[in-house]
Amino acid sequence: HTLFESSAASDVYKRQVYEQYGATEFMFSLVNFFNLDCTIGTSNRPFAIVKKNPENDEPLRDKNGLLKRVEAGEAGLMLIEIDDPLIFKGYTDDQSTEKKIIRDAFAPGDMWANTGDVLRDIGHNHAQFVDRLGDTFRWKGENVSTDEVANIVIGFQPVLQAAVYGVTVPQTDGRAGMAAIVASTGPDHFDLAGLTTYLRASLPAYAVPIFLRLMQRLETTSTHKIRKNILQKQGFAPAAVTDPMYVLLPGASTYTPLTPEVYQDVMRGRFKF
Repeated sequence: HTLFESSAASDVYKRQVYEQYGATEFMFSLVNFFNLDCTIGTSNRPFAIVKKNPENDEPLRDKNGLLKRVEAGEAGLMLIEIDDPLIFKGYTDDQSTEKKIIRDAFAPGDMWANTGDVLRDIGHNHAQFVDRLGDTFRWKGENVSTDEVANIVIGFQPVLQAAVYGVTVPQTDGRAGMAAIVASTGPDHFDLAGLTTYLRASLPAYAVPIFLRLMQRLETTSTHKIRKNILQKQGFAPAAVTDPMYVLLPGASTYTPLTPEVYQDVMRGRFKF
């Protein structure tokens, strides 16, 4: 939430951003009690940030079958200990409930709830929010954070909203980045060359989106989250998408229109991304 408070010395209003983390179904929250910078805080309830397999996002277990906590400065999967039945009552579907529970995590018989969130351990029992699971994809052997890339894309002045997600490209490993953008200018006036220069200067090469989709609006859920799963399913096939789309081809200086002909070349593996 963004709050405004008045200065006692003057009537100038100062903007401050306060962050916290909550998981309602687990009766758990992290709170920035001490008003520290760059943290969502800590909790008096047991939680753990553990290493995960980047290929399937499952918690990693050591040779003894136990989970491994991340080191300070590392990001991992956020777990909450279920030490009381009231902490996680579960869902109406028993199968969905069981999927959230990780058993024998650090000791025989213990139970932990998988939040599906990726947090960074910053030491002293404090954490930073990184991503939701599924909001990270691998490309060129690297993990790409969709939220971090989207925040960079939004920094380009004509862009009002952006959603970033990974899409499958034939004959490549991992997923290529795609950005759905809502801009203040129409497709005819959108500065593709300027965006290309900006992204290449602001992101590592593997994180620069390969595909762009210019949209009039981004569909959201009732809680105002962008429906990226729908965008991801639609992908970049011109036959399935009516919005203007563009592709950053290998060796190109800027994004170019993703025509049906170029799309077919991409699908045939003509371009070595």
